[in-house]
Amino acid sequence: MSSLSVGRTKGITLIELVIVVSVVAILLTIAVPGYSSYMLRVHRSEAIRMLLQASMCQERVYAGHKSYDTSKCHPATEHRRYKLTYASPDTQRLSYVALATPQGSQLDDPCGSLSLTHNGARGISASKVSATKCWSGR
Repeated sequence: MSSLSVGRTKGITLIELVIVVSVVAILLTIAVPGYSSYMLRVHRSEAIRMLLQASMCQERVYAGHKSYDTSKCHPATEHRRYKLTYASPDTQRLSYVALATPQGSQLDDPCGSLSLTHNGARGISASKVSATKCWSGR
């Protein structure tokens, strides 16, 4: 007489699969916005670097000519996430404002455009965030 042994099938049940998918979805819901915010802050450092390089270049121009020349000093950006422009508030070229305007995915940056003046004043175009927070990378 042979007895039939019923073996248990190995695998996962539908309930276990639903639980795993739910846990992964919850983790992604928490992680993705945090990662996106982190990447915006990291890429903002490109604008800060570009503005500081432009400022140093303008100071070298001023040291040699006793005036700023906004047609010079356009640091290259590797990823083109920001565009550098200048504004010269006076006709004697004794001051300037360097402006880094976000491009592409950086348009979502809550700080908006960053600015740096001839006397070192740092600013942003957004009103809901402090300039100190944006310039410090937090």
